[in-house]
Parts: sequence; C-alpha cells; structure tokens
Amino acid sequence: MIFRQTSRLLFITAFVFLVVLSFDGTVVSSVPKGPSAPTNLAVGAVTETTIALSWSPSRHNRSFSYRIRMTNHTNSQYNTVITVASSLTDYTARFLPLNSDYSISVSAVDDRGNSSASSNTVTARTLADTTPPSTPTLETLVLGPSQVRLSWNQSTDNVPLNCCSFLFFMNDVRVTQHINWAAAPAGFNAIVIRHLTPGSTNTFRVDAIDYQLNTAMSNPSTATTETSTDTVAPTAPTNLRLVRDNGCAEVVLGWTQSTDDVDPQFAIEYEIYVNGVLSPLPVSAGVSEDFVYGTGFPNNTFAVKAVDRTGNTSAASAPLFVQLWPC
Repeated sequence: MIFRQTSRLLFITAFVFLVVLSFDGTVVSSVPKGPSAPTNLAVGAVTETTIALSWSPSRHNRSFSYRIRMTNHTNSQYNTVITVASSLTDYTARFLPLNSDYSISVSAVDDRGNSSASSNTVTARTLADTTPPSTPTLETLVLGPSQVRLSWNQSTDNVPLNCCSFLFFMNDVRVTQHINWAAAPAGFNAIVIRHLTPGSTNTFRVDAIDYQLNTAMSNPSTATTETSTDTVAPTAPTNLRLVRDNGCAEVVLGWTQSTDDVDPQFAIEYEIYVNGVLSPLPVSAGVSEDFVYGTGFPNNTFAVKAVDRTGNTSAASAPLFVQLWPC
C-alpha cells in the first residue's frame, strides 16, 4: 500500500510540474524557458535623426526586458542593440545618422538570459536634412581706418550637433585673408576684417552653413572706415627667434617690437607667416612673442610682419628656420 501511494504521489508531482521524459532519457520541461515574442512591431514618426517604434507586449513569469535590434544598411558602424524596460511598449531611437536605411526587430530577454523569438521586422529610413540653419543677424562696428568688426547671433539648426561653419563676404566677394576672430558676448560670434582701405564704404554679409551644406545668409550690413593720411609702414620686426617648442608642431616665437611714425607700439599688430602663408590664428597687438603652429614637416620657415592702424604693413622680418614634428 505504501508503495502504491508513493508511486501515485510521484505521478501527481510530475503531472503538476509538466515534466516528461524524452526518448533518450533526458528531462525536458514543457514550460517555455523564455518570454513570448513581442508582436505587431510598427514604425511611427520618423525625422532626420529619430525613429519612433511601438509593439505588443511579451508575456513571462519572470523579470525581463526588451532588446531592440537596429541594423543600418547604409553604414554598418551604426548597427546597435538597445535595451528597454518591460514596462514599455514604445520607444524612440534618437541621435541616428541622417538619410539612413534601417531594419528593426524586437525580442524579450529574461533575467536568466533566456530570449524570446524576434518580433516581425520593420524597415525605416531617416530623413535627409534639407533645412538651413536659423538666419544670423549681422552688425558692423568700425574700429579705425582699416578694420571693421562683424558680430552676429549664434545660428541654430533643426538637427542636433549639426551647426555651423561661417563664410564671410565683402561687397559679395568672399573674404579669405586678413580675418581675425574676436571676443564676443555669449551666444554671439565676432570677427575683425583687416587691411581695409581707409575711408572706404563696404557691405558685409555672413553665411551660416550646417554640416549638410544648407546655408542661411545674414542681412547685409554697411560700414565706412575712418580716413587716414598715414602712408608710412612700421619698421620690420627684428631678432625673430624660437622662444619655446611646445611639441605637436606648436612653437612660441619672439621678436623685437616695431615702431611707427604715428601709432604707439601697443597699437601695432603682428602677422606671423608660416612657409609663406599667413597663420589663421588670431593676430595680436603690442606683443613681442606669440604662439603658432608649423605646417611643414619637418621643415618650417617663419617670418613676422608689423601692421599699423591704417593697415600699412612692414617688410618681413628675417626668416627663422625650425624643424618640427606633428604629434
């Protein structure tokens, strides 16, 4: 009797836990090991950098989360798997590359690593960016006989981290030389246009360009420089020398300051030329040393010129030859 009761108890226990023996003797549970698959995956709103998704939930008796697998068919380096809490059945993927094709599916994974089958697969393409940045508002300020300061509010763009570079125009001709970036209040940009003709009237414009080359042109702004009768250039800087090599092709150069028949030394600016080309770094006034980057490796030739307030430019200093290496 005891043997029969024990056998019956074992049979009931096996039935309750739904355990069966396979033909080779191994124990197999008929209870699903992982969550059920999410279903009805669908694409919602799509922008230049976002894709909205929604799906019907999975079911499971354990804690689990969703895995959204996004395969980029335009550039595989943007393939990604995103983890989403089980309480959510919608998600917006953000910071995606522009104009890119994706295949997307969702699965559920429990806290033991058991995964469901994948949902249906959907496709989506982020939009191309065709919207220009916000239009900059330009103002001009005359700084003397040969310089005008341009300032404009910072442009914004519809795509995050996509804005902006700037081009500058004088009388509808692009200005590529003799530009000096200047300090400006927060939220504004500023440059100084140099070597203008004394007493001249010029119209300026700045173009804001996002990284997809969409362009917004500022308003035109006109300025007339002060007149000047000064036609004598400062003396050439002398004793050009290497003060310090900071590494990574950055050096500090020193020189003996120039003098001028009209302007004091603190008003004289210095232009540094590297291998015959004006350095794009800001031009300093009233200094006897400044830093600059070499552009030729290993051989670099430096020279310095002095410029007075009227824009008269001295002869170049004696050249300085330095061997430099990049990082």
